[in-house]
Amino acid sequence: MKPEHDSALEQALFRLKAAFLAQPYTSCALRVEKLAALKSAIIQNKDELVVAAQSDFSHRAEFDTVMADMVPAVNHIGHISRNLHQWMKPDQRSAGIEFFPSKTYVEYVPKGVVGIIAPWNYPVQLSLVPLATAIAAGNKVMVKLSEYTPCVNKVIKSILACLEQDCIVVEGGAEVSGHFSELPFDHMFFTGSTHVGRLVYQACASRLIPCTLELGGKSPAIILNDANIEKAVLDIAFAKRMNGGQICVAPDYVLVHQAVYEQFVEKLKESFSSDQAKPKTDTGLLNDKHKQRLVGMLEQAKSKGVEVWHSKPLEMTASDDFGMHLVFEPTRSLKVMQEEVFGPVLSIFRVTDLEHANSIIRCTETPLACYLYTSNKCAQNDIKYRMACGNLSINDMLLHVAVADLPFGGVGSSGFGQYHAIEGFKTFSHGKGIFSSSDHIWRSKMLSKYRHVIGKILTWLYLR
Repeated sequence: MKPEHDSALEQALFRLKAAFLAQPYTSCALRVEKLAALKSAIIQNKDELVVAAQSDFSHRAEFDTVMADMVPAVNHIGHISRNLHQWMKPDQRSAGIEFFPSKTYVEYVPKGVVGIIAPWNYPVQLSLVPLATAIAAGNKVMVKLSEYTPCVNKVIKSILACLEQDCIVVEGGAEVSGHFSELPFDHMFFTGSTHVGRLVYQACASRLIPCTLELGGKSPAIILNDANIEKAVLDIAFAKRMNGGQICVAPDYVLVHQAVYEQFVEKLKESFSSDQAKPKTDTGLLNDKHKQRLVGMLEQAKSKGVEVWHSKPLEMTASDDFGMHLVFEPTRSLKVMQEEVFGPVLSIFRVTDLEHANSIIRCTETPLACYLYTSNKCAQNDIKYRMACGNLSINDMLLHVAVADLPFGGVGSSGFGQYHAIEGFKTFSHGKGIFSSSDHIWRSKMLSKYRHVIGKILTWLYLR
């Protein structure tokens, strides 16, 4: 006998599929109207989201909730609304002279019901941006929110009341997530860890369900000898402070050219040491379980003789004030290099040149993002064309994620598939190829009567 929540999920999916089949293709105007309602509801619930996020985390800075969670969500929804009419237009293709006078084009049609599994680190942006994109593509949505953010979930459910005919919200722990990933959606969208992503992928593969995996991984930063060290330090410090470093595209390790290594390390330590004299304004770790995982990484490194620097003593850290921790030249076998850190811990390596940095990166899993600090165009081109990574940011950090017209997604172990911009619209659409001809019979008669002659002509044209 199935658990009660299993049956409830299946019934919810059946209701959405029935609603989709009753109206499988909606107008651009109706979709934009739904997006406008969603955007307005987010703005109206700004204060409630800030308070809820502060309750769910050990400490959550208002900046992280407003500027890094809500603003990107609203910005992306606005961009989708402004461009949706153009995206929905048929994509004209060439049939070629041999198929004259037929016409060919691609029509982007909805897939049906999309399942979305959202993470806890940015619960607003990472649930509502894919949801809005799926709605813009004409789909219905079931979204599974993280069990670690119950207060934010409550507000999101209130926000999504404006889409009650198009969206169903699901909550629950790992067991619910497991069954959710096994439902026969028309597309599955998952954001989270590589480990869980593999399980979701296996569940989708068993039903031949297309899926998009937005995973994490170990994103590197490369600091070459001509880099603006002050800017690099400011950017890295900002990225590791933002949301307590709990960001899928935060740098996990830094590869610093030996010519500027000492200068870089000294300035980075100064930046993090100064934090202890300031009032607490940053976001803390999610909970004590997450804190203990990071502490375990650091203690293992120290037990193996690796140099570790702490902005505050490890025994004095708390989930809401964990400090910043630097690990120097850790070996590949340590957890700090085997796992995605997802917190204010940063490994630092000294490298001799760009090729040395590349060799270290190639030994790890494919990163979701790579950060390169240099003005050298040859080095920039080397990383652009030779390094496998989801996105590349040159002389900056994190900000690329907030650009509404830039696709976002991983490659290899950091996931596959993209969203944001028109790529997101296409992710949640089926590009249906259309071959259209008139009802005149002349070509059919020619193919029937002169097939051997036509065959010889085509052979001469293409196979000689």
